[in-house]
Amino acid sequence: MTSEKHNHSTTHSHTATAVRQDRLTKGSRKVLEVLGRTTSLSSAQDIHGFLRSEDPNGPGLTTVYRSLESLVSLGLAQAVDLGDGERRFELVNPGEHHHHLICDECKSSVHLDQCLVEELEYAVSSKHGFEIRSHVLEIFGICKDCKEKSKAGKKA
Repeated sequence: MTSEKHNHSTTHSHTATAVRQDRLTKGSRKVLEVLGRTTSLSSAQDIHGFLRSEDPNGPGLTTVYRSLESLVSLGLAQAVDLGDGERRFELVNPGEHHHHLICDECKSSVHLDQCLVEELEYAVSSKHGFEIRSHVLEIFGICKDCKEKSKAGKKA
């Protein structure tokens, strides 16, 4: 299993941006562009603030929320719950998803390249005749940096 800190590659961003542009509203296109430029998970508030810093007359917060929901339903973005009640969003290749390790202390996230649930989905589906449409897996714990800070604090 490989993992990486959140970074979107240029190819990844261009792939998602090129798909289904004709079906997107102006607000959704702007939100998609922001997601393509960010290297970390972004909340609707983060995206709204960025858009307004570029253009004071940019899309309102309600438009940003609606746009994010639309992008998620089209498979161009993924929502991630860090356990604090506010969803964060990131660009994904159309129809793909991935999972994360999330630090309870600093809220950093590590992108897992491999889906850990597909074999379980197949087994459950076969055994119970259940048609699975989607799944969510986020693993919470303490990241390496926070563990080291905690150890250093206990020694002092």
